[in-house]
Amino acid sequence: MKRNTQVFLVITLILALAILPVLSAGAQWVDPPAETPATPAPWNYVPENPAVNPPGWVPENIVQQVTERPMLYIVGYDTGDGKKSVNPYGSFGLTFTVGNNGKEHARNIIMTFSSQDFDPLDGSVINIWEVDALNAGNETRTHKFKVNDMSTWKYSGIITATVTYMDPVGNTYSETFTFTISINQSGTGQVAPTATPAAVARAQMVVNNYSTDVDPLQPGSTFKLSLDARNAGSELARNVSLVYGGSTITTNPEGTPQAGGVSGGASDVSIFAPIGQSNVVLLGDIAAGSSISPEQEFVVNVTAQPGAYPLKLSFVYTDTKGNRVIDDQVITLLVLSLPQLEISFYMPVEGMFYVGQMGSLPIQITNLARKPVVLGNVVVTSDAGEMSNNSVLVGTLDPGGYFTLDPMFMPFQEGPAAINFEIRYTDDFNQLRTYNSQLEVEVMPEMPMPEPYPQLDENGNPVLDENGNPIMIDPMNPEPFPNEPTQEPGFFAKIWNAIKGFFGFGTSNNNPTDTPMYEEPGNFNGGMKSP
Repeated sequence: MKRNTQVFLVITLILALAILPVLSAGAQWVDPPAETPATPAPWNYVPENPAVNPPGWVPENIVQQVTERPMLYIVGYDTGDGKKSVNPYGSFGLTFTVGNNGKEHARNIIMTFSSQDFDPLDGSVINIWEVDALNAGNETRTHKFKVNDMSTWKYSGIITATVTYMDPVGNTYSETFTFTISINQSGTGQVAPTATPAAVARAQMVVNNYSTDVDPLQPGSTFKLSLDARNAGSELARNVSLVYGGSTITTNPEGTPQAGGVSGGASDVSIFAPIGQSNVVLLGDIAAGSSISPEQEFVVNVTAQPGAYPLKLSFVYTDTKGNRVIDDQVITLLVLSLPQLEISFYMPVEGMFYVGQMGSLPIQITNLARKPVVLGNVVVTSDAGEMSNNSVLVGTLDPGGYFTLDPMFMPFQEGPAAINFEIRYTDDFNQLRTYNSQLEVEVMPEMPMPEPYPQLDENGNPVLDENGNPIMIDPMNPEPFPNEPTQEPGFFAKIWNAIKGFFGFGTSNNNPTDTPMYEEPGNFNGGMKSP
């Protein structure tokens, strides 16, 4: 028995020595296949491969994005020599290329790395200043990592890069990229490639752009909403219906969609109500890549408060397999409540203004809205003349309240003169706005200045001065009591004056009205003149 055991051990040892070279030759570091996908392709990435696909062909699992914005993606990455594998110990450099297939430049790109399997050796953040639009200038960077001590036994690991960036006008966007790295382990097996999910062919209705013919929208406004819709999928969308306010698909008890009409009765149209037709619009068949521009009249509910309101849009259609499909989207419409003012004259202004003469404008500002309004400065100007005292702060006006101001206006020419008003205020979105209005006044020709005229006596003859020239009177400053002409006394008046002068009652050479009966105070002497 003991001899048999020894023979068995010898035979086993010989077989082990014979098989060992074979096992040693098969044990090596194994790299994953080069075709292993670097990272899931962005949903809007369209690879260029004219040898396989005809020009203009779009993969069935990719939906084109046509908005005007930057769109970053990872063009490719490797860990050296085109591989995507590393050894369990030691450091490696992750080299990656960032592309931009959007229509705007991407600026101030900040990439933040995180991973449970790989530790960064150059820090966790990389900054890239700019990546040109339309793949015009891709950026390549290298960042050093090492396998985490707790992950050396694994066969693969993941590095996640969170990216934030801006467009040229300052709008911020974010993306998340994933790098899958294989960790080499010794063994005889082969690393299986990652399975690629099968592409799904379908239609996809998107809204590229929308606009309104009234800006801004206010409670009670009637406006037309215009859409630019496109089938961005790879299949035909049949019997497309657009439901404003949102729609649902009716299903049977088994949960599958039922054929039939489009449900639009539960749509939310409390703020924007359709007029002229219902909220369901039939668009018909839309081929892949085709566009359509539907329009619809709406009215803003008068009870709507100022704010930003989302409007849900549902595209309901049938795909090529006969299934009912619904694509929901949301657009945003802004509603503002602007001041409703009346600017007028609070008194008639006919015949008040003449060329070259200053006049006062009796202006009144009235609030016609149903709620108070806060107004800033009102500035009154005119190209037809000079203004003064023409800027004043209005403040709060209650419903039906008014504010008056009286700027001074001196016109330069006759005829109609436009009076311009600019009132500054802040709207419901804290944006500075101006309310502009205009009035008109009629300017009369320049008023002629009156000319001086001669002073006349009681007989209508001009009164002459000591030089024999007529005395002229200024019509703008006439004398209140013009001097009466001096009259020469008669013969008997002269005798009477002489008698009064002899007895001390007057002089014989002067007019009785020219000589006082008494002396000035302080020289009074019993009513008689001193000899």
